[in-house]
Amino acid sequence: MIGIDFPFDNVVALTPEGALTEEDFDRVAQAIDGRINERDLVPNILVHVRGIPHWASLSAMSRHFHLVKEHQRLVKKVAMVGDVGLLGVLPPLLDHFVGAKVRHFPEEKIAAAREWVQADEDHPGRFETIEGLPGDVVALKVSGIVTSQDYRDMLVPLVDEKLKTHARLKFLVVVDDDFISYSPEAAWDDARFGFSHWADFGRIALVTDIGWIRTAARLFAPLMPAELHIFARDELEHAKAWIKR
Repeated sequence: MIGIDFPFDNVVALTPEGALTEEDFDRVAQAIDGRINERDLVPNILVHVRGIPHWASLSAMSRHFHLVKEHQRLVKKVAMVGDVGLLGVLPPLLDHFVGAKVRHFPEEKIAAAREWVQADEDHPGRFETIEGLPGDVVALKVSGIVTSQDYRDMLVPLVDEKLKTHARLKFLVVVDDDFISYSPEAAWDDARFGFSHWADFGRIALVTDIGWIRTAARLFAPLMPAELHIFARDELEHAKAWIKR
């Protein structure tokens, strides 16, 4: 089934659970089209995923694809909320095939998802440098929604400049509580950056209280050539001392 609600005038909230039928997608289409006709506006979409919903049949899958095809050029924003692993991968892929901006938010960031999907403009994100550390340390604070431009303007030039005078670097990254997500383009930039500098970092200190980021870091740590240590937000000074070693 798919729960349907309108938390804001310009947002339809969908809660898919269990087996999804043709009738479920018909009701979603009717809700969106009804909003367009009643208010003369196309609502943005908030999808709150609990568990792992699935199509009940091939005809339900076809109806889902038809729904996306009919509305993807009208809807401006889609926020996908949930801790199912695949949700973190879908937005960068979907952005290449649909007209809407698609963003993933973990369960604990549902308030940020509601704020983002309701707003006309994106919450600006940024990298900020952290001063007072040795020259071989790249130290940054991350907040908001980070974009591809943030990588081009800040991170990439900073690392390239330090590599001119240091054979290997250390990385201290503080992820603030107001961090929301990466844009799809930034997610690809992050992956490219990681692969292109795979052996350039000897140590990485991650400082954050955001649960899904800590979990993801633990999962990927065994695959990384750098030594990774995760610190809580109130352990920033310990992280600085560790990264200096």
